[in-house]
Amino acid sequence: GADANKAWHAVRRDAKKHRSPNAGWPEAAMAGALGLALAGPRFYGGVLVDDVFMGEGGRREADSLDIRQALKLYRVADYLLIALFGLVSVVVIVVT
Repeated sequence: GADANKAWHAVRRDAKKHRSPNAGWPEAAMAGALGLALAGPRFYGGVLVDDVFMGEGGRREADSLDIRQALKLYRVADYLLIALFGLVSVVVIVVT
């Protein structure tokens, strides 16, 4: 249910707008992949934090299905990263 093209588009467009130089990348990617608008204006401890939105999800709030899809996408990305490092480790061992 995730859209890789929209994820890349959201990262290129929105990641640099995030107040954190690190958090903008995964947050924008997840927003684009799942068709959500994440971040944006919100309240923390009764104080309004006026941030920009990541993604183009029509400003709808994430529901439980979105959270399940995000966790599934996270697990897939994690497995791919583990596989990549495993492959790199094997190549390094074989080459040395």
